[in-house]
Amino acid sequence: FNVGLANPMLLFLLWANLLGHCAGFIPFLAATTASSEHIMAASSSSSCKMAVFSDVDGTLVHYPKNLAAAEPEGNADTESIDLLYLPPSKTGQRGVISSKTLRLCQKLRHRGMPFVLVSGMRSTTLFQRLPYLPRADAYVSESGGRIFYPVDSPLDDEHQIDGLVDGLLVNPEPYTGCPSSHHNPFTLVEDMEWRNQISNLQCAGSDGYSTLAPRAGSDGFSTLTPPTPIEHRRGTLWEHAKTLQKQGFFLDSSGYATAFRINRKHQEDDLALNFDNFLQKCKDREGIPDELGCSTNLGCVDFYPIMSGKRNVCDYLLRKFFGDHDEAMSLKSHALCLCDDDNDVEMALACRKAYIPSITSESMQKLASENRDMIVTENVEEGKVESLATEAALEMILYDN
Repeated sequence: FNVGLANPMLLFLLWANLLGHCAGFIPFLAATTASSEHIMAASSSSSCKMAVFSDVDGTLVHYPKNLAAAEPEGNADTESIDLLYLPPSKTGQRGVISSKTLRLCQKLRHRGMPFVLVSGMRSTTLFQRLPYLPRADAYVSESGGRIFYPVDSPLDDEHQIDGLVDGLLVNPEPYTGCPSSHHNPFTLVEDMEWRNQISNLQCAGSDGYSTLAPRAGSDGFSTLTPPTPIEHRRGTLWEHAKTLQKQGFFLDSSGYATAFRINRKHQEDDLALNFDNFLQKCKDREGIPDELGCSTNLGCVDFYPIMSGKRNVCDYLLRKFFGDHDEAMSLKSHALCLCDDDNDVEMALACRKAYIPSITSESMQKLASENRDMIVTENVEEGKVESLATEAALEMILYDN
């Protein structure tokens, strides 16, 4: 079967990690050499048969209206202090995630369930937030455009891996109940098979990728090579971006290689006032090339190659985890997800069940009310909101599986 043997070392690392989960522990990926035979043997013996894909913002990470009031006093290590405060994003938002959420995500992995974070966030924001996010078997950014796997760090020159993110060293933030093994630093390696497909000129092209290095600052990263302006990027995605720019839209491509975002708040008055009309046109795919997809999220529209998107990247990763030798293998039979917004709808409908800690759109509310496989854990009357609703969703998954 085809699991992308173009990078056998990467796939061996992925399978080694998953097999470790099935055995009841979570070793971080180790850099080593491997043959395709090793990968085949590992994949055929895997007993893990359910993957969990989770959105981040509004699902695992929440944004309390009064962040200052929610912040704990002092640094005492007690169960009552249960929130980690993330650094501000590129747009200035600052979220929180509960220690219990982090612990429950690790319990999923201990059960042998591959756990993946799937987000529309820019890759630079993902890198900056990694110390605060749950350990995962894969990290997806840019609405499915880029896939990264964790690897032990540091790596010596003898075991360099194609796709290693230059200069990235993640030092996880401690949290209540955090096992000592989770203090170990790690880095990421990009899935180059996926990247090579996305960077085709019929998709996003290759001009948006920049070499990144850590620095102090608002987003935590700078580019060693200046990012290529949109007007000089080739590919169907960027041709559409140029068309939208000519219509007067302000496009956000900072930190993105395979997607761009249009934010209502960043538009001139006339375009901002008529943004709902633009959202409807996007929903109807009016003027959008067949090669591109789009989704809405909290007043923003994300554009990306049609082969990308959350549902497609989840399907790709499911087959990476379990192999595609089984024709019956699908998201509907072997995947669960956690989500909250319009840009999660396709993923939610494709999975066996979707758990919804918060609903941030009318369309998601309508779908949840009509679909028994979409389970809302938020209960405002009982005070089960934000992190408490997330914890309830994760506990349901653990109980049911």
